Amino acid sequence: MKSKEFRVLNPRLDVNFKAIFTQNTRDSRDALKSFLTAAIGRKIKKVSVIENENPKQFDLQRGISYDINCVFEDETCAQIEMQGFEKAYDYGKRAEYYVSRLVSSAVETGDDWNVVPEAYQISVLNFCYDKSNDKPFHHYIMADEKDGAKLAGILNVIFMELPKIPEINNLSELKNLPSLVKWCKFLQEADNPDKEDLINALSKSEEGIMKAESTLKGISMDRWRWIIQGQIEGIERDRITELNARKREDEKRRIEDEKRRIEDEKRRIEDERRRQEDEKRRIEDEKRAKEDEKRRIEKEELQQKKEELRQEKEKLTQREASIHDREKKLAASVQKLVKMGLSPEQISDALSLPIDDVHNLRLSAET
Repeated sequence: MKSKEFRVLNPRLDVNFKAIFTQNTRDSRDALKSFLTAAIGRKIKKVSVIENENPKQFDLQRGISYDINCVFEDETCAQIEMQGFEKAYDYGKRAEYYVSRLVSSAVETGDDWNVVPEAYQISVLNFCYDKSNDKPFHHYIMADEKDGAKLAGILNVIFMELPKIPEINNLSELKNLPSLVKWCKFLQEADNPDKEDLINALSKSEEGIMKAESTLKGISMDRWRWIIQGQIEGIERDRITELNARKREDEKRRIEDEKRRIEDEKRRIEDERRRQEDEKRRIEDEKRAKEDEKRRIEKEELQQKKEELRQEKEKLTQREASIHDREKKLAASVQKLVKMGLSPEQISDALSLPIDDVHNLRLSAET
C-alpha cells in the first residue's frame, strides 16, 4: 500500500543531483561511495569531495565548474555531473576536455610522472547521446584503434544514458539487476509518485540507494530548493519553448523553400516539356522539309529525264528524217543511173554502196 504522497525534488536537475551526494551527512557520503562503486566497477572505501572550481592556469583559459569533484583513498580523482537537459554542444568533446583538466589540476609543476592520478569523468545523461545503439552505459578510454591496447589508462569517461535503461515490469527482476542499473532507475523515477513501490524496492535492494533516497527526502523539505527547481525548470521550459518556436519557424521556412523548390521544379519540367515539344516540332518540320526537298529533287530529276527523252526522241526523229531524205536521194540517184543504162554492179561502184542496198534502193524508187 502506498503511503501518503510525499513529493521529492527532481534528482535529474544538476543542483539536486549534487545536493544528494554532497551533504555533510553519513548517508550522503555513503550514497556517493555506493554510486561511484557501481559506476566505476570497483569498491570505493573512502571519498573526499573537494571544491568544484578548478583554478585558472592563465587569464584567457576557461574556468570549469564541476557538479561533484572528488578524490578517492588512492588519489584517483573523479568528476560527476548530471545533464538533465540536452544542449546544442558535443558532450564527447566536453567530457574529454573535462577529464584532461581534472588530471592537469591534480599535478603540480615538477611532480614525477608516477604521481599522475587516474581520473574519471562520469556523466549521467537524461537523454540519448549515442543514437547508433541502445547500450545505456559506455566506458571510454584511450586505446589503440586497431587492437584495443590501452595507453596509460588514466583517462576515463563514463556515460550513463537514462532513457536507454529498460523498464522494470516486475519487482522480482530487481534481484538480478546490476547496481548501476538500479542507481539509474532510482534517478529516473525517484520523483515519480506512480513509481513509489519501485523506489521502495530499490532502496531495500541497495543500501546506497536507500541512503540517497533518505537524503533526497531531507533536501526536499527545503522550500528554497523547490523555488530554485521551479526557476530552473521555468528557464528550461522557456529555452525549449524558444527552441521549438525557432524549429517551427525553421520548419515553416523549410516547407516554404520546399514549396518554392517544387514550383521551380514544376516550371523546369514544364519548360523542359515545352522545349521537347518545340524540338519535336522542329524535328517534324525538318523531316517534312527533307521530304519536300526529296520530292522536289525527284520531280526535277523526272522532268529532266523527260526532257532528255524528248530531246533524244527529237534527235532520233531528225536522224530518221535525215536517213529517209538520204535514202530518197540515193534511190533517185540509183533510178537515174539505171535509166542511164548502168548495171547494179556499176551503180554499187559509183555510189560506194553494197550491191544489196542498190537493189533495195532500186525497188524503193520503183514503188
